[in-house]
Amino acid sequence: DGKIYDAYVLYPKNRESCLYSSDIFALKILPEVLERQCGYSLFIFGRDDLPGEAVISIADEKIRQSRRVIVVLVPEPSCYSIPEDVSEKQLAMYNALIQDGIKVILIELEKIQDYATMPESIKYVKQKHGAIRWKGDFSERSHSASTRFWKKVRYHMPSRKNGS
Repeated sequence: DGKIYDAYVLYPKNRESCLYSSDIFALKILPEVLERQCGYSLFIFGRDDLPGEAVISIADEKIRQSRRVIVVLVPEPSCYSIPEDVSEKQLAMYNALIQDGIKVILIELEKIQDYATMPESIKYVKQKHGAIRWKGDFSERSHSASTRFWKKVRYHMPSRKNGS
């Protein structure tokens, strides 16, 4: 299908006001389980891009090269108000929902009581496909691909080809 990545990972970049460990989850736990244990290829903004590259053009190109978009959500709305995060998310959601029909996987790091403050595209995906809630902690035990959470995530990921 010409795609390079199994998933493009979008997560709120940690700010002082954001107490959630989205960085730890997106940069350590996701790659540990999905790449190392399951053999998926992920593009994680902030890890795989080069410094100085234009956020929008990189996001656009990498999303087109991905089979899925994984969006890591935290309950704190102020974590989403950073301009580069907002434009990257809007572009990802536009591409995923409208242009390419890429499947979006929502992962809640904590229970989100109110989606009212979330962007419309996130609300739409949540309503249509739901979200997978991370109930793990940041211990090694939660890094096992055999837990219920990771099985749910893998169910939504593209199937793995044998021998790749």
